[in-house]
Amino acid sequence: MKTKFLKLCTAIALIMSLGSISLKAQPLKPSKPFLIQGKLPHLVSTVKILWDDDDLALSDEQKEKLTIVKKNTKKQVKNLAKEINKLQSYIVKATLDGMQPKNLKDDMYKLAKLRADASMVHLECIYNTREILSPEQLKIIE
Repeated sequence: MKTKFLKLCTAIALIMSLGSISLKAQPLKPSKPFLIQGKLPHLVSTVKILWDDDDLALSDEQKEKLTIVKKNTKKQVKNLAKEINKLQSYIVKATLDGMQPKNLKDDMYKLAKLRADASMVHLECIYNTREILSPEQLKIIE
């Protein structure tokens, strides 16, 4: 009798704990704005770490050019990320509020375009950084 009662109590506790799980989406934390995540290098950031490294031996001219690349890249990505996160939050909220998917189609395509734009900025940053560095310097950071 005791074992049946314990099994029943355990089953009830399990069912009640499952009932308390929320099906609502968790609050969005800002995500990276790129289409390709974690597979492309952030060369300017790596260069910044080795900025005064004797082996890398960046010239003053290279440092100036790299600073401009990093500044322009960060500015563009930051602006796009604001738009991306705002639009993404809207889409999530509208979906959870029951909006029909067909009414979100244009917003989804706009979100994809913004992420593609941010990814292109990243690709341009990689390209521009490689153009500034010598092949020997690239071997050190890649």
